Amino acid sequence: MRSCCSKLCSCCRRKVEYKPRTVSIGGQTLSFDKFPPNVIRNQKYNFITFIPLVLYEQFKFFLNLYFLIMALSQFIPEIRVGYLYTYWGPLGFVLIVTLLREAYDDLKRHFRDKEVNSQLYKKIYPSGIKLVPSSKLKVTDIIQIEKNQRVPADMALLRTSEKSGAVFIRTDQLDGETDWKLKLTVPATQNLSSDQDLLTINAFVYAEAPQKDIHSFVGNFRLTDERGQITEIPLSADNALWANTVVASGNATGVIIYTGRETRSVMNTNAPTGKVGLLDLEINRLTKVLFAAVIVLSLVLMILKVSIC
Repeated sequence: MRSCCSKLCSCCRRKVEYKPRTVSIGGQTLSFDKFPPNVIRNQKYNFITFIPLVLYEQFKFFLNLYFLIMALSQFIPEIRVGYLYTYWGPLGFVLIVTLLREAYDDLKRHFRDKEVNSQLYKKIYPSGIKLVPSSKLKVTDIIQIEKNQRVPADMALLRTSEKSGAVFIRTDQLDGETDWKLKLTVPATQNLSSDQDLLTINAFVYAEAPQKDIHSFVGNFRLTDERGQITEIPLSADNALWANTVVASGNATGVIIYTGRETRSVMNTNAPTGKVGLLDLEINRLTKVLFAAVIVLSLVLMILKVSIC
């Protein structure tokens, strides 16, 4: 029984295994793995976990747990002191206010996520360009990003509107730095006459397994021309556009290589947690001290009463 429980726990704790992939330009990935959807979700709760998690966050502090135990103890007639509403009234009020506040904050996160996921981007099809919401983008898609537009997923940069093949991006939402970063395209694709020609070439992008480091990227661009001659170009972080960065100059065109939870941005984002002030922590500590003092004093009085009797 113990071995079965340990195996179950180990399976639950098992980390996701990320693998490298080879992405066809405008085609299909050569990997057989399924990639996560390109959906941003920063909510703390869902419909099922909302009340249990909020109550856990409240009663994991000894102060709130102490008042809950005191309120429950008043259902025992032998130790009841006063009326029930004097215990359950304040406790219920605090819990209701906390539930409403957490619901309001999580609802705001939901609307922010919905706004980001519904942003439209220009996706290149053989028949032309169509607008596609960010949540519908997937690995191998080739998209155009305009100036001051957010990058929706991790991409390999293929073309820009500048003849030099360079583009500047803002990364303040990713690493907090306000200076613009220079990114460079692959020369073989920059020299094409238009973005539409990307769908006609026989090329692949090899991308390393997803990882957190935003300053490092190991990849390879492989192009086979009409004569069968193969051209291979190594790719680095200078050739990649990470999600949640913003194009600061010109337009950029790239192929998506990572989506959703596999993007650098999401992998470096911590799950939202509740904030606890220093005053709350100090009051919680003092409550433990006072509770211990009450227990010791009660034991001393019981011992004295027994000895006198």
